[in-house]
Amino acid sequence: MNPFFFGSSEHPLFGVFTHGKSPPGPSGSILLCYPIGSEYMRAHRAFRQLNTLLNRAGMNVIRFDYSGTGDSSGDGEDVTVEQWLEDIESAVEELKDNAMDETVSVVGLRWGATLAAMACGERTDVDHVLLWDPIVSGKDYLDEHLGLPRPTEVVGLEGFPFPPALVDGLERLDLRKTLSESTRAEFTALVAEDRPDYREIEAVLAGRNKGELFEVVESSGNWAKADPFGDALIPQRIMQAILDRLTAGVRK
Repeated sequence: MNPFFFGSSEHPLFGVFTHGKSPPGPSGSILLCYPIGSEYMRAHRAFRQLNTLLNRAGMNVIRFDYSGTGDSSGDGEDVTVEQWLEDIESAVEELKDNAMDETVSVVGLRWGATLAAMACGERTDVDHVLLWDPIVSGKDYLDEHLGLPRPTEVVGLEGFPFPPALVDGLERLDLRKTLSESTRAEFTALVAEDRPDYREIEAVLAGRNKGELFEVVESSGNWAKADPFGDALIPQRIMQAILDRLTAGVRK
């Protein structure tokens, strides 16, 4: 395991790079994109375990913190969607350099999935973006978590700051639109429950006529649920499905 800082000297990002165990296993490189806010905390253990599973399957992995989150530089009250998209692109470049690969795949959970689709959908060096329980509509998410009218000052959501610029950027994101306009990357959507908004994603992927996979892998737990006891979700079934999909993709 190699924890390190990357990116610009003005805005260093914290990441962890781990080599795939080989032989056996296919080669390949995977970028993991965390969710945000309290969901980052709940997902941290699951991401570490997924990281280990991918390494055992022979894949190199980077997981990292966005600007203003975790151990990366920046103030949480100054973060924007635009900065986080740049962070993901910087992480792609860093993974390519560390793994000495020309192309990589990306796995994002919740907001991490939606941001990854936005940042990587047109990149020629990202051949696969796996969407794990993605946020489909920024507006719907904010309606549920912040309500109306939208705040004009920094607000705390389960202990994490949501400044107006971030709220505005999240509100404008719509995964359905992003997927319908993306022309390069291949997408997979793996979701833990059958919901109408997820079925809209299935319809968009089907309309792209690329044979992309949408699958409901029923798993317990709610990423959006605040847990004062620090309970961590480890949804084994969907994590195994992610591993199976990425392993199959690497072997093509």
